[in-house]
Amino acid sequence: VTIPHAEKCGYIEKLTKVGTVLSEVGSKDAAHIIPPYKWIELMKAELEAGSTYVIAEARESGNVGIYRGSGEVREGLVQEILTQISEEKIIWEAPQKAQQLYFLELIGCNVNLGNIPPSEVISLEAMRIGLRADTFHLYLNKEIA
Repeated sequence: VTIPHAEKCGYIEKLTKVGTVLSEVGSKDAAHIIPPYKWIELMKAELEAGSTYVIAEARESGNVGIYRGSGEVREGLVQEILTQISEEKIIWEAPQKAQQLYFLELIGCNVNLGNIPPSEVISLEAMRIGLRADTFHLYLNKEIA
């Protein structure tokens, strides 16, 4: 469903009066590339309208929005977004393990991740607390050596 962004923000504003609102920014259409400044503009507007969190779109396959078709993180886009939007206000869709690892290394174990397949939740939590080889190094005391 496509609606004008101002109308979407109006709905967000109304809905915040009755509950918590999570909104999503991005497109499920791989051909629709949104430039970084637009991501920031949309996210800011939705947060200002009352959204508690904005979700960075990636689809369940993790190959659109904040990712390239290959699933690789659009690192420049993510870095640009983080210059203007608080990391605490963003839920990054990250269905692939490599994507989850990227955000854990970039932001830390409390990063907000979404679109996690149910069968991967325990694995992700093990990564968050350093109980997997992927993230064990994040928890080593680097002063010892």
